[in-house]
Amino acid sequence: MSKIELIVVDERTLPLVQHLRYRVYCAEKQFAMPGADHEARMLFDEADSLGVTFALFDGADLVSSAQVIPVDPLKAPDKFAVFDLRNALPRPDHGAVIVSKLVTAPDRRGSKTLGPVMRAVLDFVAQEKRRYIAILAEPSMRDFYVSMGFDIMKEDIDAAPFGKVALMVFDMRDERHTSGKSLAGWMFKSVFTG
Repeated sequence: MSKIELIVVDERTLPLVQHLRYRVYCAEKQFAMPGADHEARMLFDEADSLGVTFALFDGADLVSSAQVIPVDPLKAPDKFAVFDLRNALPRPDHGAVIVSKLVTAPDRRGSKTLGPVMRAVLDFVAQEKRRYIAILAEPSMRDFYVSMGFDIMKEDIDAAPFGKVALMVFDMRDERHTSGKSLAGWMFKSVFTG
């Protein structure tokens, strides 16, 4: 019997997340990632100190994780320049979070693991009183994000080492979500009505 638990990553669980990132980005996808330690099989990311990372466990197994970084779109750090949130968002003065390093263990994809992670991200954004969630989506993930209610704001962004990606944005105030008409609005209604 599985025991699904979502946690906020701390210094004890961060190495598990760093190993999962390495498995997905370096071993599986063969990306040349900055911060990769091939000997230790870990992928380090200085952005972990800028926000919060959520990790989804099934019993003792790490299934999925996502990094959530609050940013001011009008003054976003240079490391997030590829998002160009100042120009991409309809109201950049309303605040945003960037979701990055969203990974799922290869043997757990398609197994309804992203729902709890998405719920945690939405709860975080609501608590932080930010309006937008921005993510750079590889082609294989775009349909999933569209189904959740993300809009494609810009396509064919060259984001090494991932190749061409799309900037996708979720607007917490979009009527589709607040009325429960989108999948995210239906699944996580309390986030939008609470």
